[in-house]
Amino acid sequence: KNKWIKKNDIKKINYIEKDYLKILKLFLKAKYTWGGKSYNGIDCSALVQLYYLYNNKFFPRDTKDQIKFKKGKKNFYNLKKGNIIYWKGHVAVCVNTKKLIHAYGPKKKVLIMNIKDTIKIIEKSANLKVKKITRI
Repeated sequence: KNKWIKKNDIKKINYIEKDYLKILKLFLKAKYTWGGKSYNGIDCSALVQLYYLYNNKFFPRDTKDQIKFKKGKKNFYNLKKGNIIYWKGHVAVCVNTKKLIHAYGPKKKVLIMNIKDTIKIIEKSANLKVKKITRI
C-alpha cells in the first residue's frame, strides 16, 4: 500500500537486543488493553513477555505464571535497574532506582512512574502488596 520502512529498522531474524529498556520504551504511551499484545493495545504481562520473545526466549504470558517461572525475593527496599516487580495480577520493570515502566490499566496506557508512589497507589487502590522482585 505504498508504505515504506527505514533500512535501519530492519534486523536479522536471529537479532538479539539485550537492552530491555529499548524494547519496553517502544510501547510508551501505547493503549492499555487487557489481554493485548501489540502496539494497538498491550497489558502489563505482555509488555514483559515481548522483551523475552524478541530475544527468542520463552516466557509465560500471564503474571501468575511469570511469578512462578522466575526466582526472586520480596525485598523492595533496594530496587535496581532491571528489577521486575510483581503484584497479584500486575507486573512492572524498573527503569532505574526511582522509576518503573508498566502498562497501567487505571491510566489506560504504558507509562513511566515513580516506583515508591506506584507501590503505594497499587496497595491503596487495589489492596495489593508486592509479591516478588526478580531480575529481567
